[in-house]
Amino acid sequence: MNDNREINCFLDEQLLSKMKCSEDELMDDQRIDEEDMDLKASVDDADAYTDPLQETAFVSSNFEWLFKDEDILLQDEQLPEMALKPSKSRGKRGRPPTSSRSFISSNGHTWNLECDPQNAPEEELLAKQQACGKGPTRSVSNAVESWMLLFDDEMLRMLQKMINNQIRKRRTRNRGEQPTDLTELRSWLGLKYLCGVFRNAQHNGPLEELWTLELGNAIFRATMSLTRFLFITDCFSGQSESNWSDIQRLWQKLLINCRSYYGPSGWLCVDEVPALNNMHLVICCDAKTQYMTNAILNRVMPSKDLMQLICDYKSTGRNITLGSRFASVKHCDQLLQCNLSSICRLHPTAPDYPRNWSGGTLVSGAKRLTLQSDIALLTCGLTRPVNAFQTHLHTSDTCAQFLELSARYNTGFSVPKRETGEKTNSFLELLHLMLNIAGCNAWVLLRLSPKGDADIEQRDFQRQLGLFLTQQRLQRRLQRKTTSTTLVMRLQICEILGQSNQRLLSEASSDARQTQGIGVINLDRAKLSKDVALVSRYGETHRRCKPCGLNKRGTKARSRCQQCQVHRCGNHLISRCYECTGVTASQLPEGNITDV
Repeated sequence: MNDNREINCFLDEQLLSKMKCSEDELMDDQRIDEEDMDLKASVDDADAYTDPLQETAFVSSNFEWLFKDEDILLQDEQLPEMALKPSKSRGKRGRPPTSSRSFISSNGHTWNLECDPQNAPEEELLAKQQACGKGPTRSVSNAVESWMLLFDDEMLRMLQKMINNQIRKRRTRNRGEQPTDLTELRSWLGLKYLCGVFRNAQHNGPLEELWTLELGNAIFRATMSLTRFLFITDCFSGQSESNWSDIQRLWQKLLINCRSYYGPSGWLCVDEVPALNNMHLVICCDAKTQYMTNAILNRVMPSKDLMQLICDYKSTGRNITLGSRFASVKHCDQLLQCNLSSICRLHPTAPDYPRNWSGGTLVSGAKRLTLQSDIALLTCGLTRPVNAFQTHLHTSDTCAQFLELSARYNTGFSVPKRETGEKTNSFLELLHLMLNIAGCNAWVLLRLSPKGDADIEQRDFQRQLGLFLTQQRLQRRLQRKTTSTTLVMRLQICEILGQSNQRLLSEASSDARQTQGIGVINLDRAKLSKDVALVSRYGETHRRCKPCGLNKRGTKARSRCQQCQVHRCGNHLISRCYECTGVTASQLPEGNITDV
Protein backbone atom coordinates (compact mmCIF):
# COMPACT_ATOMS: atom_id res chain seq x y z
CA MET A 1 0.00 0.00 0.00
CA ASN A 2 2.80 2.34 0.84
CA ASP A 3 4.40 1.60 -2.48
CA ASN A 4 1.18 2.48 -4.25
CA ARG A 5 0.94 5.76 -2.36
CA GLU A 6 4.48 6.61 -3.26
CA ILE A 7 3.74 5.82 -6.91
CA ASN A 8 0.59 7.95 -6.85
CA CYS A 9 2.47 10.82 -5.23
CA PHE A 10 5.17 10.54 -7.84
CA LEU A 11 2.62 10.53 -10.61
CA ASP A 12 0.80 13.52 -9.08
CA GLU A 13 4.04 15.51 -8.86
CA GLN A 14 4.95 14.55 -12.41
CA LEU A 15 1.49 15.51 -13.63
CA LEU A 16 1.69 18.82 -11.75
CA SER A 17 5.04 19.61 -13.28
CA LYS A 18 3.67 18.88 -16.74
CA MET A 19 0.69 21.08 -16.09
CA LYS A 20 2.97 23.91 -15.00
CA CYS A 21 5.10 23.46 -18.09
CA SER A 22 2.02 23.45 -20.31
CA GLU A 23 0.73 26.60 -18.60
CA ASP A 24 4.11 28.27 -19.07
CA GLU A 25 4.17 27.26 -22.70
CA LEU A 26 0.65 28.59 -23.15
CA MET A 27 1.61 31.90 -21.59
CA ASP A 28 4.71 32.03 -23.81
CA ASP A 29 2.59 31.33 -26.88
CA GLN A 30 0.15 34.06 -25.90
CA ARG A 31 3.02 36.49 -25.36
CA ILE A 32 4.53 35.60 -28.76
CA ASP A 33 1.12 36.03 -30.40
CA GLU A 34 0.73 39.43 -28.79
CA GLU A 35 4.20 40.44 -29.97
CA ASP A 36 3.37 39.23 -33.49
CA MET A 37 0.16 41.25 -33.44
CA ASP A 38 2.07 44.31 -32.29
CA LEU A 39 4.67 43.74 -35.00
CA LYS A 40 1.98 43.29 -37.61
CA ALA A 41 0.28 46.46 -36.44
CA SER A 42 3.56 48.31 -36.67
CA VAL A 43 4.11 46.98 -40.19
CA ASP A 44 0.63 48.05 -41.19
CA ASP A 45 1.29 51.53 -39.86
CA ALA A 46 1.59 54.34 -42.38
CA ASP A 47 5.24 54.92 -41.50
CA ALA A 48 6.27 51.30 -41.89
CA TYR A 49 8.73 51.93 -44.71
CA THR A 50 10.21 55.17 -43.47
CA ASP A 51 13.93 55.43 -42.97
CA PRO A 52 14.81 55.65 -39.25
CA LEU A 53 17.69 57.98 -40.15
CA GLN A 54 15.46 60.25 -42.22
CA GLU A 55 14.83 63.64 -40.65
CA THR A 56 11.88 65.23 -42.40
CA ALA A 57 10.99 67.76 -39.72
CA PHE A 58 13.44 70.29 -41.14
CA VAL A 59 12.44 70.10 -44.79
CA SER A 60 12.14 73.52 -46.37
CA SER A 61 8.58 74.01 -47.55
CA ASN A 62 9.75 76.46 -50.24
CA PHE A 63 11.83 73.90 -52.10
CA GLU A 64 10.41 73.27 -55.55
CA TRP A 65 10.29 69.51 -56.14
CA LEU A 66 10.71 68.26 -59.68
CA PHE A 67 7.46 66.36 -59.25
CA LYS A 68 4.96 65.66 -56.49
CA ASP A 69 3.45 62.38 -55.34
CA GLU A 70 0.11 63.45 -56.78
CA ASP A 71 1.68 63.55 -60.25
CA ILE A 72 2.42 59.82 -60.25
CA LEU A 73 -0.70 58.52 -58.50
CA LEU A 74 -3.76 57.16 -60.27
CA GLN A 75 -7.12 58.87 -59.94
CA ASP A 76 -9.98 56.95 -58.35
CA GLU A 77 -11.71 56.43 -61.67
CA GLN A 78 -8.51 55.02 -63.19
CA LEU A 79 -7.95 52.32 -60.58
CA PRO A 80 -10.47 49.73 -61.91
CA GLU A 81 -9.09 50.11 -65.42
CA MET A 82 -5.48 49.65 -64.45
CA ALA A 83 -4.10 46.23 -65.14
CA LEU A 84 -0.84 46.95 -63.33
CA LYS A 85 -1.50 45.64 -59.79
CA PRO A 86 0.86 44.84 -56.92
CA SER A 87 1.47 41.48 -55.38
CA LYS A 88 -0.09 40.52 -52.05
CA SER A 89 2.76 41.73 -49.89
CA ARG A 90 6.02 43.53 -50.45
CA GLY A 91 9.06 41.29 -50.38
CA LYS A 92 7.11 37.99 -50.78
CA ARG A 93 6.27 36.05 -53.87
CA GLY A 94 2.67 35.03 -54.26
CA ARG A 95 1.13 32.44 -56.49
CA PRO A 96 0.62 33.58 -60.05
CA PRO A 97 -3.02 34.09 -61.00
CA THR A 98 -4.83 31.60 -63.10
CA SER A 99 -3.78 32.16 -66.69
CA SER A 100 -5.11 30.96 -69.94
CA ARG A 101 -1.91 31.61 -71.78
CA SER A 102 1.80 31.70 -71.00
CA PHE A 103 4.73 33.40 -72.70
CA ILE A 104 8.36 32.34 -72.45
CA SER A 105 11.30 34.69 -72.91
CA SER A 106 14.53 33.81 -74.68
CA ASN A 107 16.28 33.06 -71.38
CA GLY A 108 13.51 30.69 -70.29
CA HIS A 109 11.55 32.98 -67.97
CA THR A 110 7.81 32.28 -67.95
CA TRP A 111 5.21 35.06 -68.02
CA ASN A 112 1.49 34.49 -67.45
CA LEU A 113 -1.33 36.59 -68.83
CA GLU A 114 -3.29 38.32 -66.10
CA CYS A 115 -6.91 37.27 -66.51
CA ASP A 116 -8.78 39.15 -63.78
CA PRO A 117 -7.22 42.59 -63.13
CA GLN A 118 -10.30 43.60 -61.14
CA ASN A 119 -9.43 41.13 -58.40
CA ALA A 120 -6.95 43.43 -56.72
CA PRO A 121 -5.14 42.26 -53.61
CA GLU A 122 -4.74 44.26 -50.45
CA GLU A 123 -3.13 47.65 -51.06
CA GLU A 124 0.43 48.27 -49.95
CA LEU A 125 1.83 51.40 -48.43
CA LEU A 126 3.34 54.17 -50.51
CA ALA A 127 6.87 55.28 -49.69
CA LYS A 128 6.57 58.71 -48.09
CA GLN A 129 10.20 59.72 -47.53
CA GLN A 130 10.91 63.37 -48.26
CA ALA A 131 14.32 64.61 -49.28
CA CYS A 132 16.10 66.58 -46.56
CA GLY A 133 19.54 67.51 -45.30
CA LYS A 134 21.08 65.77 -42.31
CA GLY A 135 23.06 67.10 -39.37
CA PRO A 136 24.86 70.43 -39.97
CA THR A 137 23.19 70.92 -43.36
CA ARG A 138 20.10 72.20 -41.51
CA SER A 139 22.02 75.31 -40.43
CA VAL A 140 23.87 76.28 -43.64
CA SER A 141 23.00 79.73 -44.90
CA ASN A 142 25.38 80.42 -47.79
CA ALA A 143 27.13 78.69 -50.66
CA VAL A 144 30.52 78.08 -49.08
CA GLU A 145 29.06 76.52 -45.92
CA SER A 146 27.16 73.86 -47.86
CA TRP A 147 30.12 73.25 -50.20
CA MET A 148 32.60 72.81 -47.34
CA LEU A 149 30.48 69.98 -45.96
CA LEU A 150 31.04 68.00 -49.15
CA PHE A 151 34.55 69.18 -50.11
CA ASP A 152 35.96 69.50 -46.61
CA ASP A 153 39.37 70.54 -45.26
CA GLU A 154 40.64 66.96 -45.25
CA MET A 155 40.06 66.73 -48.98
CA LEU A 156 41.75 70.10 -49.48
CA ARG A 157 44.82 68.90 -47.58
CA MET A 158 44.92 65.74 -49.68
CA LEU A 159 44.76 67.85 -52.84
CA GLN A 160 47.42 70.23 -51.50
CA LYS A 161 49.76 67.34 -50.75
CA MET A 162 49.39 65.97 -54.28
CA ILE A 163 50.16 69.33 -55.90
CA ASN A 164 53.09 70.19 -53.61
CA ASN A 165 54.69 66.78 -54.17
CA GLN A 166 54.58 67.44 -57.88
CA ILE A 167 56.10 70.91 -57.38
CA ARG A 168 58.97 69.50 -55.31
CA LYS A 169 59.74 66.95 -58.00
CA ARG A 170 60.38 69.78 -60.44
CA ARG A 171 63.06 71.26 -58.13
CA THR A 172 62.48 74.77 -59.39
CA ARG A 173 63.76 77.93 -57.71
CA ASN A 174 61.46 80.31 -59.53
CA ARG A 175 59.46 82.44 -57.12
CA GLY A 176 56.27 81.91 -59.12
CA GLU A 177 56.57 78.12 -58.80
CA GLN A 178 56.69 77.78 -55.03
CA PRO A 179 54.53 75.26 -53.07
CA THR A 180 50.95 76.29 -52.41
CA ASP A 181 49.00 76.64 -49.16
CA LEU A 182 45.34 76.07 -48.34
CA THR A 183 44.40 79.71 -48.83
CA GLU A 184 45.83 79.79 -52.33
CA LEU A 185 44.36 76.37 -53.11
CA ARG A 186 40.86 77.51 -52.14
CA SER A 187 41.24 80.60 -54.32
CA TRP A 188 42.43 78.40 -57.21
CA LEU A 189 39.31 76.25 -56.86
CA GLY A 190 37.18 79.39 -56.59
CA LEU A 191 38.57 80.70 -59.88
CA LYS A 192 37.76 77.35 -61.48
CA TYR A 193 34.12 77.73 -60.43
CA LEU A 194 34.10 81.28 -61.76
CA CYS A 195 35.58 80.10 -65.05
CA GLY A 196 32.61 77.75 -65.34
CA VAL A 197 30.28 80.73 -64.86
CA PHE A 198 31.97 83.11 -67.30
CA ARG A 199 33.07 80.58 -69.96
CA ASN A 200 29.98 78.37 -70.40
CA ALA A 201 29.19 79.58 -73.92
CA GLN A 202 29.25 77.26 -76.90
CA HIS A 203 32.09 79.16 -78.53
CA ASN A 204 34.43 80.45 -75.84
CA GLY A 205 37.37 82.70 -76.36
CA PRO A 206 40.83 81.99 -75.00
CA LEU A 207 41.27 81.58 -71.26
CA GLU A 208 43.61 84.61 -71.17
CA GLU A 209 40.67 86.93 -71.85
CA LEU A 210 39.47 86.55 -68.25
CA TRP A 211 42.71 88.21 -67.04
CA THR A 212 42.72 91.10 -69.54
CA LEU A 213 41.70 94.66 -68.75
CA GLU A 214 39.49 94.97 -71.81
CA LEU A 215 37.38 91.78 -71.67
CA GLY A 216 38.29 90.18 -68.34
CA ASN A 217 37.09 90.39 -64.77
CA ALA A 218 38.88 92.14 -61.93
CA ILE A 219 38.59 89.21 -59.53
CA PHE A 220 40.82 87.02 -61.72
CA ARG A 221 43.61 89.62 -61.83
CA ALA A 222 43.22 90.42 -58.13
CA THR A 223 43.30 86.80 -56.92
CA MET A 224 46.33 85.43 -58.75
CA SER A 225 48.21 85.82 -61.99
CA LEU A 226 47.37 83.72 -65.03
CA THR A 227 50.84 82.19 -64.94
CA ARG A 228 50.38 80.97 -61.37
CA PHE A 229 46.89 79.65 -62.15
CA LEU A 230 48.13 77.63 -65.12
CA PHE A 231 51.15 76.41 -63.14
CA ILE A 232 48.99 74.86 -60.39
CA THR A 233 46.74 73.33 -63.05
CA ASP A 234 49.75 71.85 -64.82
CA CYS A 235 51.08 70.42 -61.54
CA PHE A 236 47.87 68.51 -60.94
CA SER A 237 47.60 67.30 -64.52
CA GLY A 238 51.16 66.00 -64.29
CA GLN A 239 50.25 63.23 -61.83
CA SER A 240 51.55 59.77 -62.71
CA GLU A 241 49.66 56.49 -62.68
CA SER A 242 51.23 55.66 -59.31
CA ASN A 243 49.13 58.46 -57.77
CA TRP A 244 45.85 56.98 -59.00
CA SER A 245 45.15 55.60 -55.53
CA ASP A 246 45.40 59.13 -54.08
CA ILE A 247 42.79 60.54 -56.42
CA GLN A 248 40.60 57.51 -55.72
CA ARG A 249 40.74 58.24 -51.99
CA LEU A 250 39.72 61.80 -52.78
CA TRP A 251 36.77 60.45 -54.77
CA GLN A 252 35.71 58.06 -52.00
CA LYS A 253 35.85 60.86 -49.43
CA LEU A 254 33.51 62.96 -51.57
CA LEU A 255 31.04 60.05 -51.82
CA ILE A 256 31.07 59.55 -48.05
CA ASN A 257 30.22 63.21 -47.50
CA CYS A 258 27.45 63.16 -50.13
CA ARG A 259 25.88 60.11 -48.48
CA SER A 260 26.26 61.39 -44.92
CA TYR A 261 24.61 64.80 -45.21
CA TYR A 262 21.55 63.95 -47.30
CA GLY A 263 18.40 61.85 -46.87
CA PRO A 264 16.82 61.00 -50.24
CA SER A 265 13.16 60.81 -51.08
CA GLY A 266 11.32 57.60 -51.87
CA TRP A 267 12.05 57.80 -55.62
CA LEU A 268 15.58 57.02 -56.79
CA CYS A 269 17.16 56.34 -60.17
CA VAL A 270 20.22 54.21 -60.96
CA ASP A 271 21.91 54.36 -64.35
CA GLU A 272 25.28 54.51 -66.08
CA VAL A 273 26.31 57.86 -67.53
CA PRO A 274 29.13 58.70 -69.99
CA ALA A 275 31.20 61.08 -67.88
CA LEU A 276 34.89 60.21 -68.43
CA ASN A 277 36.92 58.58 -71.18
CA ASN A 278 37.84 54.91 -70.60
CA MET A 279 35.93 54.96 -67.29
CA HIS A 280 32.60 53.50 -66.17
CA LEU A 281 30.50 55.81 -63.99
CA VAL A 282 27.28 54.52 -62.43
CA ILE A 283 25.34 56.95 -60.25
CA CYS A 284 22.30 56.89 -58.00
CA CYS A 285 20.25 60.11 -57.93
CA ASP A 286 17.18 61.39 -56.16
CA ALA A 287 14.48 61.89 -58.78
CA LYS A 288 12.79 64.71 -56.84
CA THR A 289 15.85 66.93 -56.30
CA GLN A 290 18.50 65.65 -58.77
CA TYR A 291 20.95 65.09 -55.90
CA MET A 292 23.61 62.42 -56.48
CA THR A 293 23.43 60.14 -53.45
CA ASN A 294 26.03 57.53 -54.45
CA ALA A 295 28.28 56.57 -57.36
CA ILE A 296 30.77 53.97 -58.54
CA LEU A 297 33.70 54.92 -60.75
CA ASN A 298 35.94 52.20 -62.09
CA ARG A 299 38.00 51.35 -65.12
CA VAL A 300 36.54 47.83 -65.12
CA MET A 301 32.81 47.19 -65.04
CA PRO A 302 31.99 46.00 -61.50
CA SER A 303 29.71 42.98 -61.10
CA LYS A 304 27.82 44.01 -57.95
CA ASP A 305 27.54 47.74 -58.54
CA LEU A 306 23.74 47.89 -58.14
CA MET A 307 23.76 46.45 -54.62
CA GLN A 308 26.63 48.76 -53.65
CA LEU A 309 24.70 51.80 -54.82
CA ILE A 310 21.53 51.01 -52.85
CA CYS A 311 23.24 49.60 -49.74
CA ASP A 312 22.04 52.57 -47.64
CA TYR A 313 18.38 52.10 -48.55
CA LYS A 314 17.69 48.43 -47.88
CA SER A 315 14.37 47.71 -46.09
CA THR A 316 13.22 51.32 -46.50
CA GLY A 317 10.46 50.65 -49.07
CA ARG A 318 11.83 53.08 -51.64
CA ASN A 319 11.32 52.73 -55.37
CA ILE A 320 14.31 52.35 -57.71
CA THR A 321 14.05 53.27 -61.38
CA LEU A 322 16.61 51.19 -63.26
CA GLY A 323 18.44 52.33 -66.35
CA SER A 324 18.88 50.29 -69.52
CA ARG A 325 21.94 48.51 -68.17
CA PHE A 326 20.09 47.17 -65.10
CA ALA A 327 16.71 46.46 -66.77
CA SER A 328 16.31 42.76 -66.01
CA VAL A 329 14.24 40.38 -63.92
CA LYS A 330 17.34 39.39 -61.96
CA HIS A 331 17.97 42.90 -60.67
CA CYS A 332 14.29 43.42 -59.86
CA ASP A 333 14.31 40.26 -57.75
CA GLN A 334 17.43 41.41 -55.94
CA LEU A 335 15.79 44.72 -55.06
CA LEU A 336 12.60 42.99 -53.96
CA GLN A 337 14.60 40.88 -51.51
CA CYS A 338 15.86 44.18 -50.04
CA ASN A 339 12.27 45.41 -49.64
CA LEU A 340 12.63 47.84 -52.54
CA SER A 341 10.24 48.18 -55.44
CA SER A 342 11.58 48.78 -58.94
CA ILE A 343 10.52 49.90 -62.37
CA CYS A 344 12.37 49.78 -65.69
CA ARG A 345 11.79 49.71 -69.41
CA LEU A 346 12.28 46.32 -71.03
CA HIS A 347 13.46 46.50 -74.63
CA PRO A 348 12.21 43.90 -77.15
CA THR A 349 15.76 42.58 -77.55
CA ALA A 350 16.19 41.95 -73.81
CA PRO A 351 16.58 38.31 -72.73
CA ASP A 352 13.60 38.66 -70.33
CA TYR A 353 11.22 39.97 -73.01
CA PRO A 354 8.49 37.37 -73.74
CA ARG A 355 8.34 36.05 -77.26
CA ASN A 356 5.18 36.41 -79.35
CA TRP A 357 3.73 38.92 -76.89
CA SER A 358 1.59 41.65 -78.44
CA GLY A 359 -0.13 43.31 -75.48
CA GLY A 360 -1.90 42.95 -72.18
CA THR A 361 -0.48 42.63 -68.70
CA LEU A 362 1.82 39.73 -67.88
CA VAL A 363 2.62 38.64 -64.35
CA SER A 364 5.30 36.50 -62.80
CA GLY A 365 5.14 36.49 -59.02
CA ALA A 366 5.54 40.08 -57.81
CA LYS A 367 6.62 41.27 -61.26
CA ARG A 368 4.34 42.75 -63.89
CA LEU A 369 5.01 43.57 -67.50
CA THR A 370 2.73 46.07 -69.26
CA LEU A 371 2.84 47.29 -72.85
CA GLN A 372 1.62 50.77 -73.72
CA SER A 373 2.54 52.90 -76.74
CA ASP A 374 5.24 50.36 -77.75
CA ILE A 375 6.88 50.76 -74.34
CA ALA A 376 7.10 47.67 -72.14
CA LEU A 377 7.43 48.54 -68.46
CA LEU A 378 8.61 45.97 -65.97
CA THR A 379 7.54 46.69 -62.40
CA CYS A 380 8.26 44.69 -59.29
CA GLY A 381 6.54 45.32 -55.95
CA LEU A 382 5.08 48.64 -57.10
CA THR A 383 2.06 49.73 -55.10
CA ARG A 384 -1.40 49.80 -56.68
CA PRO A 385 -2.16 53.56 -56.65
CA VAL A 386 1.05 54.39 -58.53
CA ASN A 387 0.87 55.07 -62.25
CA ALA A 388 3.87 53.14 -63.57
CA PHE A 389 4.13 55.05 -66.85
CA GLN A 390 3.99 58.47 -65.18
CA THR A 391 6.53 57.33 -62.62
CA HIS A 392 8.89 56.14 -65.33
CA LEU A 393 8.38 59.39 -67.24
CA HIS A 394 9.37 61.52 -64.22
CA THR A 395 12.25 59.38 -62.96
CA SER A 396 13.90 57.53 -65.88
CA ASP A 397 16.12 60.42 -67.07
CA THR A 398 17.20 61.65 -63.63
CA CYS A 399 20.81 60.47 -63.87
CA ALA A 400 21.31 61.98 -67.33
CA GLN A 401 19.69 65.23 -66.15
CA PHE A 402 22.01 65.38 -63.15
CA LEU A 403 25.06 64.96 -65.38
CA GLU A 404 23.83 67.75 -67.65
CA LEU A 405 23.04 69.96 -64.67
CA SER A 406 26.44 69.48 -63.04
CA ALA A 407 28.23 70.18 -66.34
CA ARG A 408 26.18 73.29 -67.15
CA TYR A 409 28.79 75.52 -65.51
CA ASN A 410 31.62 73.07 -65.93
CA THR A 411 34.88 73.75 -64.10
CA GLY A 412 36.59 72.06 -67.05
CA PHE A 413 36.23 75.39 -68.89
CA SER A 414 39.15 76.62 -66.76
CA VAL A 415 41.59 74.63 -68.92
CA PRO A 416 43.00 76.20 -72.11
CA LYS A 417 41.83 74.77 -75.39
CA ARG A 418 43.65 71.61 -76.36
CA GLU A 419 45.31 71.28 -79.68
CA THR A 420 44.01 68.77 -82.19
CA GLY A 421 45.14 65.27 -81.28
CA GLU A 422 46.23 66.19 -77.75
CA LYS A 423 45.23 63.59 -75.16
CA THR A 424 43.03 64.50 -72.24
CA ASN A 425 44.34 64.14 -68.71
CA SER A 426 42.30 61.65 -66.66
CA PHE A 427 43.38 63.12 -63.30
CA LEU A 428 42.29 66.63 -64.23
CA GLU A 429 39.01 65.37 -65.72
CA LEU A 430 38.23 63.46 -62.52
CA LEU A 431 38.98 66.56 -60.41
CA HIS A 432 36.62 68.64 -62.54
CA LEU A 433 33.96 65.93 -62.20
CA MET A 434 34.29 66.00 -58.41
CA LEU A 435 34.10 69.79 -58.34
CA ASN A 436 31.00 69.74 -60.54
CA ILE A 437 29.30 67.11 -58.35
CA ALA A 438 30.20 68.92 -55.13
CA GLY A 439 28.90 72.21 -56.51
CA CYS A 440 25.62 70.76 -57.77
CA ASN A 441 24.93 68.77 -54.58
CA ALA A 442 25.83 71.74 -52.38
CA TRP A 443 23.35 73.83 -54.35
CA VAL A 444 20.58 71.32 -53.48
CA LEU A 445 21.62 71.23 -49.80
CA LEU A 446 21.47 75.02 -49.53
CA ARG A 447 17.96 75.13 -51.02
CA LEU A 448 16.80 72.38 -48.65
CA SER A 449 18.16 74.16 -45.59
CA PRO A 450 15.60 76.12 -43.53
CA LYS A 451 18.13 78.97 -43.33
CA GLY A 452 19.04 78.84 -47.01
CA ASP A 453 17.55 80.44 -50.09
CA ALA A 454 15.24 77.94 -51.80
CA ASP A 455 14.93 80.18 -54.90
CA ILE A 456 18.63 80.75 -55.61
CA GLU A 457 19.63 79.95 -59.19
CA GLN A 458 22.48 77.58 -59.94
CA ARG A 459 24.54 80.29 -61.66
CA ASP A 460 24.18 82.66 -58.71
CA PHE A 461 25.12 79.87 -56.31
CA GLN A 462 28.30 79.00 -58.21
CA ARG A 463 29.23 82.66 -58.61
CA GLN A 464 28.83 83.23 -54.86
CA LEU A 465 30.83 80.08 -54.16
CA GLY A 466 33.72 81.28 -56.32
CA LEU A 467 33.69 84.70 -54.62
CA PHE A 468 33.62 83.16 -51.13
CA LEU A 469 36.54 80.83 -51.87
CA THR A 470 38.74 83.70 -53.07
CA GLN A 471 37.95 86.11 -50.20
CA GLN A 472 40.67 84.95 -47.83
CA ARG A 473 43.41 85.38 -50.43
CA LEU A 474 42.05 88.78 -51.43
CA GLN A 475 42.15 89.90 -47.79
CA ARG A 476 45.74 88.75 -47.57
CA ARG A 477 46.77 90.68 -50.68
CA LEU A 478 44.93 93.74 -49.41
CA GLN A 479 46.83 93.76 -46.11
CA ARG A 480 50.26 93.10 -47.59
CA LYS A 481 51.95 96.14 -49.14
CA THR A 482 54.04 94.70 -51.93
CA THR A 483 55.22 96.11 -55.22
CA SER A 484 53.12 93.55 -57.14
CA THR A 485 49.90 94.85 -55.54
CA THR A 486 49.45 98.36 -56.85
CA LEU A 487 47.09 100.97 -55.47
CA VAL A 488 44.69 100.42 -58.36
CA MET A 489 44.63 96.67 -57.66
CA ARG A 490 44.03 97.23 -53.94
CA LEU A 491 41.16 99.57 -54.74
CA GLN A 492 39.65 96.88 -56.97
CA ILE A 493 40.01 94.32 -54.17
CA CYS A 494 38.13 96.67 -51.82
CA GLU A 495 35.37 96.94 -54.40
CA ILE A 496 35.20 93.14 -54.81
CA LEU A 497 35.05 92.56 -51.04
CA GLY A 498 32.54 95.36 -50.57
CA GLN A 499 34.81 97.31 -48.21
CA SER A 500 35.33 101.04 -47.96
CA ASN A 501 38.35 102.45 -49.81
CA GLN A 502 38.69 105.61 -47.69
CA ARG A 503 41.49 104.10 -45.60
CA LEU A 504 43.46 103.14 -48.71
CA LEU A 505 43.03 106.60 -50.24
CA SER A 506 44.14 108.37 -47.04
CA GLU A 507 47.20 106.11 -46.73
CA ALA A 508 48.08 106.69 -50.38
CA SER A 509 47.73 110.45 -49.93
CA SER A 510 50.00 110.40 -46.88
CA ASP A 511 52.61 108.30 -48.68
CA ALA A 512 52.50 110.66 -51.65
CA ARG A 513 53.16 113.69 -49.44
CA GLN A 514 56.10 111.99 -47.81
CA THR A 515 57.48 110.94 -51.18
CA GLN A 516 57.09 114.41 -52.62
CA GLY A 517 58.73 115.96 -49.54
CA ILE A 518 61.99 114.10 -50.04
CA GLY A 519 63.16 116.19 -52.98
CA VAL A 520 61.84 119.61 -51.92
CA ILE A 521 64.62 122.21 -51.92
CA ASN A 522 64.69 125.16 -49.58
CA LEU A 523 64.04 128.52 -51.24
CA ASP A 524 67.53 129.84 -50.19
CA ARG A 525 69.08 126.97 -52.18
CA ALA A 526 66.68 127.09 -55.09
CA LYS A 527 69.37 128.81 -57.18
CA LEU A 528 73.13 128.60 -57.04
CA SER A 529 75.21 131.53 -55.86
CA LYS A 530 77.61 133.25 -58.20
CA ASP A 531 80.67 132.05 -56.35
CA VAL A 532 79.72 128.31 -56.55
CA ALA A 533 81.58 126.27 -59.18
CA LEU A 534 80.16 122.95 -60.35
CA VAL A 535 82.33 119.95 -61.09
CA SER A 536 81.69 116.92 -63.31
CA ARG A 537 78.76 114.72 -62.36
CA TYR A 538 80.79 111.51 -62.47
CA GLY A 539 83.96 110.79 -60.55
CA GLU A 540 86.98 108.88 -61.79
CA THR A 541 86.37 105.78 -59.61
CA HIS A 542 83.49 104.02 -57.89
CA ARG A 543 83.07 104.94 -54.28
CA ARG A 544 80.71 103.86 -51.55
CA CYS A 545 77.48 105.80 -51.06
CA LYS A 546 77.50 107.00 -47.45
CA PRO A 547 73.68 106.76 -46.81
CA CYS A 548 73.69 103.25 -48.26
CA GLY A 549 76.56 102.31 -45.93
CA LEU A 550 74.34 103.18 -42.95
CA ASN A 551 71.74 100.67 -44.19
CA LYS A 552 74.45 98.00 -44.73
CA ARG A 553 73.74 97.93 -48.44
CA GLY A 554 77.22 99.04 -49.40
CA THR A 555 76.29 100.48 -52.80
CA LYS A 556 79.19 101.89 -54.87
CA ALA A 557 78.65 104.47 -57.58
CA ARG A 558 80.56 106.88 -59.81
CA SER A 559 77.85 109.50 -59.61
CA ARG A 560 78.47 112.37 -57.18
CA CYS A 561 77.10 115.71 -56.14
CA GLN A 562 78.37 118.40 -58.52
CA GLN A 563 78.62 120.91 -55.69
CA CYS A 564 80.17 119.06 -52.69
CA GLN A 565 81.69 116.23 -54.81
CA VAL A 566 80.44 113.48 -52.41
CA HIS A 567 79.59 110.19 -54.13
CA ARG A 568 75.93 109.24 -54.03
CA CYS A 569 73.91 106.49 -55.71
CA GLY A 570 70.86 107.19 -57.85
CA ASN A 571 68.55 106.77 -54.82
CA HIS A 572 70.24 109.68 -53.00
CA LEU A 573 70.59 112.19 -55.85
CA ILE A 574 68.09 114.73 -57.15
CA SER A 575 68.24 115.51 -60.85
CA ARG A 576 67.41 119.07 -61.90
CA CYS A 577 67.84 120.78 -65.22
CA TYR A 578 70.05 123.86 -65.69
CA GLU A 579 67.15 126.24 -66.15
CA CYS A 580 65.39 125.15 -62.92
CA THR A 581 68.64 125.33 -60.99
CA GLY A 582 69.52 128.76 -62.40
CA VAL A 583 72.93 127.70 -63.72
CA THR A 584 74.46 130.07 -66.28
CA ALA A 585 76.86 129.15 -69.05
CA SER A 586 79.82 130.53 -67.11
CA GLN A 587 79.11 128.18 -64.18
CA LEU A 588 78.99 125.03 -66.26
CA PRO A 589 82.01 122.69 -66.11
CA GLU A 590 83.87 121.96 -69.30
CA GLY A 591 82.42 119.18 -71.37
CA ASN A 592 78.87 119.42 -70.05
CA ILE A 593 77.52 121.30 -73.11
CA THR A 594 79.29 122.23 -76.26
CA ASP A 595 77.14 125.11 -77.37
CA VAL A 596 75.08 127.44 -75.23
